[in-house]
Amino acid sequence: MHDIRNRADIDQLVETFYGRVFSDELIGPIFTLVAQVKPETHFPLLGDFWETILFGQNRYHGNVILKHVDLHLKQALQPAQFERWTSLFCLTIDKLFAGPMAENAKTRARTMSMVLQAKLHTLAQTPAHHD
Repeated sequence: MHDIRNRADIDQLVETFYGRVFSDELIGPIFTLVAQVKPETHFPLLGDFWETILFGQNRYHGNVILKHVDLHLKQALQPAQFERWTSLFCLTIDKLFAGPMAENAKTRARTMSMVLQAKLHTLAQTPAHHD
């Protein structure tokens, strides 16, 4: 097994991971029914995101937090769902890769999960503003 080395490895990670996510009974419906993730458009964005995070490439220009806030407003995301996402992500990495970059990816995923949950929790505590 080798470490995550390039975009091809990231693409393999994304495709393998989302194969697990889409078929997962806890989080699959969030991706397939609520977010209506389309692999042909979503996977390249995820590749850009992870290439930016792991290799310092300036490829991803979206707003991860805003996308998850929008999703949370459609269906409240629960801590158990974030835990499953993180668990499946780390499991996928461990099945495919080994090395410092793989460990970095797992750390980044755990951190991202915690930050998103904190932001969504803060949003839930904030009174709605009406014009």
